[in-house]
Amino acid sequence: MNKLILILLGFTLAACSSETKKPLKPIAPKKERLSQVKKGHEKPAADNALKDFDKKNIQNTRHFEDGLTVKWFFESFKKNPTLKDGDVCLINYRVSLPDGKIFDGNNRLELPFIPYMVGYNMQFKGWDLALKHLKVGDFAKIEVPAELAYGAKGFNTIVPSKSPVWIYVKVVAKVSPEFNQDGIKTWTFDEGVATSFDASESKEIYYHAIVSSKNQAEVQNSFKRNLPLRYALGQKNVVPGLRKVLKNAKKGQKVFVLLDATQAYGVRGYGKMVGPNESLFYNLNVTDIKEN
Repeated sequence: MNKLILILLGFTLAACSSETKKPLKPIAPKKERLSQVKKGHEKPAADNALKDFDKKNIQNTRHFEDGLTVKWFFESFKKNPTLKDGDVCLINYRVSLPDGKIFDGNNRLELPFIPYMVGYNMQFKGWDLALKHLKVGDFAKIEVPAELAYGAKGFNTIVPSKSPVWIYVKVVAKVSPEFNQDGIKTWTFDEGVATSFDASESKEIYYHAIVSSKNQAEVQNSFKRNLPLRYALGQKNVVPGLRKVLKNAKKGQKVFVLLDATQAYGVRGYGKMVGPNESLFYNLNVTDIKEN
């Protein structure tokens, strides 16, 4: 993805809670053209098309104890491993309401696929559960009950209260980290550009981050206030693993960072936000490098 530049989507996420998590790209649905059907009723043509697609192409259906129903259009080799927590995969997806109206998808950004970190609350709970039923190569529809999606609150005027949602997803590939050492893993999707301050030992790094864990959807989200975070080399205002990553950051760099507890808040955790021995995921966007 030009070093997976598709990460652009991930850095625009700014959700309020795990229950009210915004779609991967929250765009209000466009008005559909209406076509006349028998008896004078009108119905969106796209809705009919999606339901017809399901009827003609679903090959296998399974109901899971976590509340999800997965319907495969294509299932990869059974010997292939299912996705697990900590995997980064590339997905091509659409999300719709049960009436067939699509309200989200990577096509709306004109991107062929986007990266997703499994198991760390990038989106509502149903997403992580769904992907852990799938393998690379799978193409499936996941029927997500309301309690695993937007719940009683719904989402603005797009998703009604207590509405189930359907996720249509192709798992295109799994991406290995380019760095995996001492409890630090990184996946760089945009390498950024060099500046005159890169070699300085007194530089400041400005960055946006959405931080989450397996149990907490948002430990931190700088996008909410549209105010970048700041780290100056030598300071200890961020966890050890992030200090090591930011030391070599480039302006414009976009990266996923997964830190073991030893590189995060360790055995103590951090208040009510991070539990003891809990790993952390950083969806990181470096906005600027300056001289301190």
